[in-house]
Amino acid sequence: MKEDEYRRNVYLLQLYQEQIESIYSQVEMIEKLIDEYNRAIETMKEIAEMESKEVLMPLGINVFGYAELKDTSKVIVNIGRSVYMEKTINNAIDFFNKKIEELKKSEEKLAKTAEELRMKMEEIANKLKDVQVS
Repeated sequence: MKEDEYRRNVYLLQLYQEQIESIYSQVEMIEKLIDEYNRAIETMKEIAEMESKEVLMPLGINVFGYAELKDTSKVIVNIGRSVYMEKTINNAIDFFNKKIEELKKSEEKLAKTAEELRMKMEEIANKLKDVQVS
């Protein structure tokens, strides 16, 4: 293996490693979003079953006030690009479940890409190892 090819392979190893790290960061963000959607779904289910309409409303850092929900059958949902829409609790839950499925598909694609990069890294590492051995 020529020296410039060796350098190129070392560079590719570093590049692939950076890409994998970036993918892991994206996966972590996706998992946080999924958790947030799941928490929102659970909260909406609780709201739908509430007998009392009194809730705590955040007023600032570590400060809450008492508020009353006028309608526990509907919520306002951000449907994208800062556009909000009134939805029934069930429709909002369905909407969030679809979002979760989309996120899981993205997560699977990212995992597949990371695995492909790992395989390329292994292939390059084996080439480099063969050069060092011989």
